[in-house]
Amino acid sequence: MGLFGGRKRKQRLEEAGVNAPAQVVSVRDTGVTVNENPRVALTFQVSPTDGSAPFEVSKKQTVSRVGIPRPGDSFVVRYDPEDPENFVIGPATAAAGTPSVNIDAVDAGTIAAAVSQDDSGVQRGSAAEILATGKRMTAVLREFSPTGKTVGGANPTAPDPEDPIYVFKVEIPLELGSPIEAMYLHRVPTSKVDQLTIGERLNVAVNPANPTREVAIDWETSPVV
Repeated sequence: MGLFGGRKRKQRLEEAGVNAPAQVVSVRDTGVTVNENPRVALTFQVSPTDGSAPFEVSKKQTVSRVGIPRPGDSFVVRYDPEDPENFVIGPATAAAGTPSVNIDAVDAGTIAAAVSQDDSGVQRGSAAEILATGKRMTAVLREFSPTGKTVGGANPTAPDPEDPIYVFKVEIPLELGSPIEAMYLHRVPTSKVDQLTIGERLNVAVNPANPTREVAIDWETSPVV
């Protein structure tokens, strides 16, 4: 059982978490699928970089059906040293360090952990350009997680350099058919951070040519009251 609960555990991981290499020990099918991707129970052996003894942790995770982790695969995890069961899985380190986990099949916290190390390949795009030219609609916030980076870290001369960069997963309605899920990096005004809530509606603009990656939030009218 963790030492902290709920939001405090997540905040602890963001602020006090450390990265360490981890190797898959076992993979067990749970019999559950999400959007045709299997949900598996993964057990890792984590090797702390401070020289302390390796330990095992487990987590259920939805993974790509064409990229299921195997025993022996190497990953990076971010864990709380005071609560090792509080952790997120980062990118695989095999194949020249490129992530083998499908970003559509993992949670926002996992992607945020990856971005904090190597920017992970999550497409950014220009929010201003998308807001000016994209299709306007309302999206539902499904997941969000800070990357630990700020706008000023990439561009010190940008307005509001202290604004944090988050990973978002949102559900976007379609005129016909089922909603689609989009994942993308986006700045969050510091005044809006405390207003982020799962299920909140956001006014967004979407690039119709790449709706699952190129999404911009109109913070002047978001969250939608």
